[in-house]
Amino acid sequence: MDVVLYSFFAFLSFFLIIGLLSVRRRRKSAEDYLLASRQVSPFFVGLSGAATTASGFGFTGIIGYGYMMGLSGAWFVLGVFAGLLTAFFIAARRFRTESQRQKIASYSEYLVSGIKGNTRFIHVIIGLVSIFAVTLYATAQLTAGSKALHVLFGWEYGVGAVMGAIIVVLYCFAGGIRASIWTDVAQIIVMYGAMTLLAIVALLHIGGFGALYDQLAAIDPKLVAFFPSANPFGPLLFILGWASLGFAFIGFPHVMVRFMTLEKPRDTKRAIGWYQLSYGAFYVTAYIVALCTRVLVPDTDSFDKELALPELAQSMLPDVLVGVILAGIFAGTISTADSLVLSSTASVSRDIFPKYKDSYRFLKFTTVAVTGLALAIALAGSKSVFDLVLFAITIMGAGFAPLMIIRVNRWPLTSWLAFAMMLVGLSVGIAWRLMGYNAHVYEALPGIVAAFLVYGVGWVFMKYVGKLEKA
Repeated sequence: MDVVLYSFFAFLSFFLIIGLLSVRRRRKSAEDYLLASRQVSPFFVGLSGAATTASGFGFTGIIGYGYMMGLSGAWFVLGVFAGLLTAFFIAARRFRTESQRQKIASYSEYLVSGIKGNTRFIHVIIGLVSIFAVTLYATAQLTAGSKALHVLFGWEYGVGAVMGAIIVVLYCFAGGIRASIWTDVAQIIVMYGAMTLLAIVALLHIGGFGALYDQLAAIDPKLVAFFPSANPFGPLLFILGWASLGFAFIGFPHVMVRFMTLEKPRDTKRAIGWYQLSYGAFYVTAYIVALCTRVLVPDTDSFDKELALPELAQSMLPDVLVGVILAGIFAGTISTADSLVLSSTASVSRDIFPKYKDSYRFLKFTTVAVTGLALAIALAGSKSVFDLVLFAITIMGAGFAPLMIIRVNRWPLTSWLAFAMMLVGLSVGIAWRLMGYNAHVYEALPGIVAAFLVYGVGWVFMKYVGKLEKA
């Protein structure tokens, strides 16, 4: 166990040093803290975006989901990939260009900038919803890190969460989003390397893909079904539901802000390419590992399926490599948590307290406060990473993604119509989850569709009564 611990802390120290080195490029300004002075390369933006969305969820939530679902759950990976690619090509470059032209430094500022009428109240609402969702997402990351440390070292859940929160603050204080991006790049490489290593070892132990299929079928024929059985909504809506999750990524402030850091708008396509390549490779590999865990890690009533990966690593790898896997898991949680904290910091300073938006000291104070809130929820709240992440994505996807599509296309929008879209989209998504239908179709889909329907009805009505001018 000492070897595992030393290996883990060696890699963790490596990531910490990279983040702290960014202090050498730091400028004490709000734009540098939040946007790295818009001087980041497309390679770094793409890999950083992949790391911050792959996150600890890729080591815990998706493993637990694949463990339960078998082959049919792979539609999660394919749907997310397709939805993400579609949404990014519609929105990312326009968002990057317009945000610089309008001298905007936060996601919510951009959403509000093209709205007609009294925008202050909608600005505050978007800011509050963003802070809630992003903090919830950060909580999931701290929870994921805690789970990994609990399995391998027997530490209490709170230890990993506290350790993660401290590192997040150090990253943010060292170089703001630049520190986050630099460490993201190193972390996605380690995360992918660790996942690939485990996939190879597990497949060799099982005997290859053919043997994996046979053993899954022997455990339960449902695990090798192409689509989930007994889905009352059918396979098409099941797939579209996961595609809506990928589409929802343009509702992620912590993801979209990375495109704002690009040096030139024309770099956006290359950044998307690096994002898709690294994100897709990681999640395909992660799902293979998820299927392998179903064969190699016995299922019991008390077994937490989100802990299958560290359990598998312990049983199949030498101690030094177990430390690498653990570092990969923990790195994934930190790479997302620090981005989320910075995004929430931007919302607090620019949406709720705009008079402090250029205060470097206020930004740092807010970073500590948001991290503390996420830590408190992680210590007291749900231990299911999958549920926490998906609920946060529903809020950001149903609440913000339709507004982003309208904004980048410069379609006319008033503050009250924007409010109605958010209210209905979020209400439908949350109601879908409360009714339990999310077990069959991911709730972001009905939420996003409802928001667009509200826009269509509102646009026709206001145009008819002459209250909505052409953009």
